Amino acid sequence: MSNTRPTFVLLHGLLCDADTWADFIGTLSRLGHVLAANLSGIGALPDAARDVLARASGPLIVLGHSMGGRVALEMVRQAPARCHALVLMNTGYQGLGESEAEKRMALVRAARAGGVQAIVEDWLDGMIAHRTRSDATLMARMRAMVLRSTPESFAGQIQALIERPDATDLLGRIACPVLFMSGTEDRWSPLDRHADMASRVPDAVLEAVEGAGHMAPFEAPEACLSVIMDWLARRGLVA
Repeated sequence: MSNTRPTFVLLHGLLCDADTWADFIGTLSRLGHVLAANLSGIGALPDAARDVLARASGPLIVLGHSMGGRVALEMVRQAPARCHALVLMNTGYQGLGESEAEKRMALVRAARAGGVQAIVEDWLDGMIAHRTRSDATLMARMRAMVLRSTPESFAGQIQALIERPDATDLLGRIACPVLFMSGTEDRWSPLDRHADMASRVPDAVLEAVEGAGHMAPFEAPEACLSVIMDWLARRGLVA
């Protein structure tokens, strides 16, 4: 890393927003610039990556959660020299799975028919660890975030995910260091998928977030941030 302060690019997931990073921004802002991107209006992952790259300056340390991890991979594909490090959380790399499109579009139809409130409870239930259900404050926070989405923005994000590029070949060409993280109770993007991804990247580390599900940045922010900060320091990526 050069002496230029890095820009931390923070990329949230499906039906999420910048609140994903509420517990991260203060610490990261003391180390560099912070750009918490808004991915609510996207319709294609490569276009979203291009837009974020146009807004960011300096050496980039990119943190991507879930869908945001897919956008981060597209940023590396488009501008590998600009991405000095990646943190990929609760995400994936392969293209569309069997029957996936229909399952995703069924959620879009339900949201269009009854509003995002028609899907929020079932959607969150599939994303969180069992213990998270008993945290009323956290559940209310995540529920409020999901309800800030609209059926139209949700449909655009789903279309972007259905049409997502397969990143299998890209993983082996990533030249910057990568930290992979997933919750031990993530049923949507399980830890073994992240181990598979890490095995395909030349310079990668895998960390498990104990007791967290797919929403690890919400469910275990202190643990996630501690791992990220230790990794950045060990790699000499921050002063």
